[in-house]
Amino acid sequence: MPPSPDKYPYHHPLDSFLFPVRSVNQKKLAEAVSGKTILITGASFGIGAELAVRISHYPVTLVLVARTKEKLEEIKKQCGEKAVVQIYNTDLRDETAVNELITGLKVKEITVDILISNAGHSIYRKLADSLNRFHDTKRSSAVNFTGPVQLILGVLPGLTEKKGIVVNVSTVSLFLPHTAGWSAYHSSKAAFDHWLRCAEPEMKATGVSLCQVYLPLVRTRMSMIVEENHKRPAMSSAKAADVILHSIIRRRRKYRPWCIVIPRILDILAPDLWYRIQQNRLKNRKT
Repeated sequence: MPPSPDKYPYHHPLDSFLFPVRSVNQKKLAEAVSGKTILITGASFGIGAELAVRISHYPVTLVLVARTKEKLEEIKKQCGEKAVVQIYNTDLRDETAVNELITGLKVKEITVDILISNAGHSIYRKLADSLNRFHDTKRSSAVNFTGPVQLILGVLPGLTEKKGIVVNVSTVSLFLPHTAGWSAYHSSKAAFDHWLRCAEPEMKATGVSLCQVYLPLVRTRMSMIVEENHKRPAMSSAKAADVILHSIIRRRRKYRPWCIVIPRILDILAPDLWYRIQQNRLKNRKT
């Protein structure tokens, strides 16, 4: 089945070279997901919506979680008839709401086989503009770290019973030199990443697989808010979904685009280069 049309159709000449992703084998995907209950957070837009529609063409139970009920209902209408689709408008920033989601699943006796932790909150803000906006850090932490941890802990008994899969949709920037303006976003994504790395041996000992998917820039509503990103090399949401589906099929522990080696080698050879470039840029803007 072909991927849905991209909302952001621009393609940079380097996209295919930097981020090559092969098509998903539909037979293997069917074997991996059929009969499974799959929970997707951030399911109302972007990668989450793409995954929901793609997976819904198989006999599965989809639990779609996002903040916007109207958009979830729209995605549900786009889903295939083979899937049983349940929607939960839950804000991961709200501890009570997440507990209600976990309780609701238990009441309905829904046991999750595959949890795709896709919801994310991205924000770019200069330090000087953050002085009265501590809530930016709190929101980023709640959506990108504490909310997902709370959800995983709530459904982990079922995942253990089913020998299930946790997929964390993360960012390749965790492996790159730090960039000014992204402190709230990067710190929260790094916190969840490290929590999962610590938890993985215990999860694996009980049969639960962890797939860490470190994506580059993806053309979604969240990232395209930054106008400069429109003309940069990036993955489409359809290709990002392909990466995640490949990870589920193979229970692949990690995905990172090959091109990450270039900036990492540069950082080893010249560890202060990116820091100095940023300093020069900031100084030039002031003058």
